[in-house]
Amino acid sequence: MSEKLVQIVSVSDLKPGMILGEDVFNSVGLRLLTSGTVLNDKNIAKLHMYGIDYVHIVEEFSIEYARKNEHEVLKSQSIRKLKTFKAFEKSYNHGVNQLHNHIVDIGEGKSINISELFSISEDMMATMESKRDLFAFLHNLRMVDDYTYTHSINVSLLCNIFGQWVGLSGEDLKNITVAGLIHDIGKTKIDPAILNKPGKLTPEEFEEIKKHTVYGFRMVEKQNIDKNIKMAVLMHHEKFDGSGYPLGAKGEQINEYAKIVSIADIYDAMTSNRSYREKFCPFRVIESFEQESYGKLDTRFLLEFLKNIAYNYLNCWVRLSTGEEGEIVFINSHHLSRPIVRVDNTLIDMSEEKDLFIEEII
Repeated sequence: MSEKLVQIVSVSDLKPGMILGEDVFNSVGLRLLTSGTVLNDKNIAKLHMYGIDYVHIVEEFSIEYARKNEHEVLKSQSIRKLKTFKAFEKSYNHGVNQLHNHIVDIGEGKSINISELFSISEDMMATMESKRDLFAFLHNLRMVDDYTYTHSINVSLLCNIFGQWVGLSGEDLKNITVAGLIHDIGKTKIDPAILNKPGKLTPEEFEEIKKHTVYGFRMVEKQNIDKNIKMAVLMHHEKFDGSGYPLGAKGEQINEYAKIVSIADIYDAMTSNRSYREKFCPFRVIESFEQESYGKLDTRFLLEFLKNIAYNYLNCWVRLSTGEEGEIVFINSHHLSRPIVRVDNTLIDMSEEKDLFIEEII
């Protein structure tokens, strides 16, 4: 028995013979290709030419075909045993120490060396065979104690990949990576007792925490670095509707780098363990973004980020809120947080199961 389903596929992964599951339109609404088109090299080149990132492809999925054996192998040979993960972990821990030293130097007024800072993240990226490995590696990493520095490393790595998703390269990619690395530099000026408080902050304590953006900007304001990095340090808590801080900036008043850093910052904060709560599953975080962040974060960047994050977990195994384990087989483009999951021989469309959610990636 088989079912025909539609899967989101990156244009870079298309092959001749694949069948479109939906019409494809360009940015001004012109139909480029119709549903049912059997792709060839010319079609695929056309999609690249018009800057189309993803299309819907018809897949015939045999529900009798299971990958249980592969799943068992993956569970027995955990990610933490992989040589690439061990290399990443070693580079990560070294990078935390390097970042700490650089931040101390910057606090003392020494010049920022962009190339040296970028190499911290670049060295970690070089340990991975695929950029997709990053999410699995961060998920399995046993974080060192200092959240401020590990969070900054994570945001930097996310900004690097996010930057590539939105077309940044060269110096722009280097600068957005560094912006993520030092976006919270001002927190070094906040009382650690407030910064690491396990309970709810008082209004006064929260107001002090909010000052880290201004403290950080003052630390880098006179440095000979790209102005976008400085603006990301200052504005990464601004919101599209003007409800953020410290300036209450709105819409296009907010620096582009700051918009990217803001999304990566929130995503990592929610998917990391904190002293006062456990980390959230990526799909719960995506759902939170879908429900709460439209209108507060730039939709252009937010949709690109969520789409790529969700697609990254295609074919990953998850544990559902029922305790059942299954494989994500299709991403729902209209509701990214609720994919189709195969549990044994049953396909569960989570967009139709409102009380069901993904508990964790396994």
